[in-house]
Amino acid sequence: MDKKRICAVLAAALLLMLPACEGGRSEQAAPPEPSPTASVPASTPPEAPSPEELLEQQPMDDTHDAFLVETGGKLGTLLVTAEKGEQDRDTEFGDYHTTLSVWNPGNMDAPLQTMAVLVEDMAFGHHEVVDANFDGYMDFSVLHNMGNAARYWYLWVWDEEAGQFAEVPEYREISLPRCNPETEIIDGWARNSGVGDGVTTFHRWEDGELVCVRRIETWWEETDMVIPETEGTVFAYGIKVEDRIDGELTQVYYKEFPPGEDFFDEQAKWEDLDYHGEN
Repeated sequence: MDKKRICAVLAAALLLMLPACEGGRSEQAAPPEPSPTASVPASTPPEAPSPEELLEQQPMDDTHDAFLVETGGKLGTLLVTAEKGEQDRDTEFGDYHTTLSVWNPGNMDAPLQTMAVLVEDMAFGHHEVVDANFDGYMDFSVLHNMGNAARYWYLWVWDEEAGQFAEVPEYREISLPRCNPETEIIDGWARNSGVGDGVTTFHRWEDGELVCVRRIETWWEETDMVIPETEGTVFAYGIKVEDRIDGELTQVYYKEFPPGEDFFDEQAKWEDLDYHGEN
């Protein structure tokens, strides 16, 4: 090969290499491809349902009940569920075994506490939320027996220190209880008949215990006397009053009225707890 042809081949080779060298000097390394998940935000846990939403999820029927109790304490609003089970035919009214469960909506893995009670069939599903011991924390009661003239309830009061509800057995003995926050008295009334006789009670909290401070019992009985105009029977009425003295209910008043007189005016006097009889 002559010198001219060799020089031409070398020159062509140099020309072919020059753009590649210039490109290598001017181009920068390409940035790495972004990760497919880099732009996807981290997942957040689902928001826990509110107490109201949990309540809506509970079954409500002849054998299930549920309600909320805003305790006013550190645990806030709690969910109470009730489930009616088997009938106990050995009880007087054929009551049903019922399980009450108290739940913390913030942790539904297990109930805070459970209570096993007996509830009459028609009484199941009746409940009240009330500050029964007047301490600022809300409590709840569940009806366990109901009749034409009397209704009896279970009561559980909130114990803030223990973080649980505690039952008050004395409350079971009060018919138609009414809690008065102004007087801090719980009164009750159990009617015996259409005449208006029966038992009136007044309870007060003393050293954390619910005690009866006054009990008024009234009654009537037929006599041999007859009302001439209507030939109706004349009734004789009576009243007995007991007050709590030295930790015991003690009779402080008793009267049997003559036929034709009733006990209603006298009873009204004793329903005022500041009244203690005529001097």
